[in-house]
Amino acid sequence: MRMMQIIRQCRFCNFLWRCLTRIARVKNLINRIHLLLYSITFFVLLPIMCFNMKNSLYFVKHNEMGMQQFLREKNSERINEAQHYFEMLDRTKLNPMLQSFNDNQKAGSLRIAITIITVSRNRHKIDSYEPMYLTQVVWKFLSLLQGIKAEGFLHQVTFGICNVDHDPGTYDEATNISHIVPVFQRFNKVHFSMVHTLEKEKQDYVFCLNRSLENNPDYVLLVEDDALPTADFFHVLDYTLNMHLNRRSVRGELVPQFEDIAFVKFYHPENLLSFWNLERERIPELIALTVLLGTVLTGVFVFVVKDKQPNMSAITGSLFVYSFLVVAIIGRPNFTNLRSVLSPYLHTFTPAPSCCTPALLFPSRGALEVISYLDKITCSNNFGKDSGLDSLLSERKLRAYLVQPNTFTHIGLYSSLRDKIVDPFIV
Repeated sequence: MRMMQIIRQCRFCNFLWRCLTRIARVKNLINRIHLLLYSITFFVLLPIMCFNMKNSLYFVKHNEMGMQQFLREKNSERINEAQHYFEMLDRTKLNPMLQSFNDNQKAGSLRIAITIITVSRNRHKIDSYEPMYLTQVVWKFLSLLQGIKAEGFLHQVTFGICNVDHDPGTYDEATNISHIVPVFQRFNKVHFSMVHTLEKEKQDYVFCLNRSLENNPDYVLLVEDDALPTADFFHVLDYTLNMHLNRRSVRGELVPQFEDIAFVKFYHPENLLSFWNLERERIPELIALTVLLGTVLTGVFVFVVKDKQPNMSAITGSLFVYSFLVVAIIGRPNFTNLRSVLSPYLHTFTPAPSCCTPALLFPSRGALEVISYLDKITCSNNFGKDSGLDSLLSERKLRAYLVQPNTFTHIGLYSSLRDKIVDPFIV
């Protein structure tokens, strides 16, 4: 019943239905096959496959409270896994492992400072749930670091937490983590900020970025505490450093990178990554996927039918229209995510769109530019630090890039900035 309601509510389905009923009077067998193909695909298969698939045109937002509960349950599962990891963790081996990353002196190795910027969440202002995002992110990073250590990761890594909570003495989660991972904090006692919330967020960001530069790293990865790295993150990071940041490919050859890059994003909200956001790579990707699927379907049709059809060009055109509709309905983020399934080396490196800072990698020179610029501006309503970064790129003629698909998952149902629960369908 729900599926029928979805189809009735879908304007696209209604449009297709009107089109198909008009051509149903045609008695040609090939047209009937096309009618059957379109009908089964757009009225049966795709609605079943996509009504729960985020970023598809058939995705239906229903039962917001149920979605919130689902996300809390998933969050609690990760908390349990993280706590079990810390219970089993041999701390006598952890510190030498982290130190060995810091002492790595292999040829070609780079110094990378990874810093998690954190504030307390909820504090029972909304409900009694403790999201413990920091615990999860630290667990994930430590487990990934242990894995790449065994694989012989080339680069030097320092790992720390930047606590910018206004009342650090009562931020118990950060205090507990400080026994495992180094923590530095902006305030030593309760601090009542007199500036706008967005201005404080910007000042916090500048403080953490500045502190991360103290040991002169080549790069700083600044991660917000509700951004969970994916299993392939360090492989993608290594590939990005080698192929795009230290060097770049020019006509098939790797040459030194001289471009002024302010930062590289490793996360961007998927609802802003659709074909229709009109970044320069989006429409070519839509065309490429359409051509690929259309060519495969045409080849299958020719193989199955065998007899030469007098109206082959019309059949080919119909299959390409079909392919275009399938690709557009499933949505670009769902196709893009296939890259991470296939290989970490299929991630793309494209100009970064505006918005959002869950996970940014700064070359040291870019970090200094960011600190210098953000220190001079003031954030307020409708102008946060991400808007400040956009202004920096424009005024100082710097570049920013985005690695796709995302190598971080945003798990922040509880917003630290607005002290509320965010829309669970965009988390």
